[in-house]
Amino acid sequence: MSPYNFAGKHVLVIGGTSGIGRAVVEHAAAEGARVTAAARTTEDVSLPDGVALERVDLTSTASVESLFERTGAFDHLVLSAGPGAMGGVRDLSTDEARPFMDTKFWGYYEAVRAAADRIAKDGSITLVGGAASRKHAPGRPMMAAINAALEAFGKANAIDLAPIRVNVIAPGLVDTPAYAGMPEQMRQGMLDGYAASVPAGRAGLPSDVATAAVFLMGNTFVTGTVLDVDGGVQLV
Repeated sequence: MSPYNFAGKHVLVIGGTSGIGRAVVEHAAAEGARVTAAARTTEDVSLPDGVALERVDLTSTASVESLFERTGAFDHLVLSAGPGAMGGVRDLSTDEARPFMDTKFWGYYEAVRAAADRIAKDGSITLVGGAASRKHAPGRPMMAAINAALEAFGKANAIDLAPIRVNVIAPGLVDTPAYAGMPEQMRQGMLDGYAASVPAGRAGLPSDVATAAVFLMGNTFVTGTVLDVDGGVQLV
């Protein structure tokens, strides 16, 4: 049984219709929270009973503001949206690289800005970043830069927005539908390779990150932290 009481709490998850975000929605709902899932695409989405569904485009200030106006009072915000930015500086032009930053950094910025004066004062904001912030690999400079920026952004806002708590989760490789478009042999090889390289001996699951998000929402003594949920990849 969870030590945290989510009864009567309203959790808003942006990016909540698939992958990590959807797992957060499911876990928060199972804890007894009232949950709203928001995403850019809402067609043909099936969510747990009682979960509200809203549309939002993180690249649009007006869309983000409208979401928070419709959502009303809430206690916790979890941001889990944005594609991985693959490609080195020789591969991605500035115009090709910029949309990744627009969604995952500036989009998060817009959401945090819109939430700051609306969220409960004893509430929390959790940003899902990524292990690439500090664990570097070829072809990921934009991914590294965006996730590193989110970690600094989270820590700074833990001070600026206090007593609202702000934390960042840095997942390693997580098996989500984001990789569904890969050839199956390539996808499985990627997951197996990760499993062989980390102390935990496996790739992550969306539920691994979701349980971390529940912890960060529920533990009122944790703020300004970056929580690595990566199987130990930072150690190798």
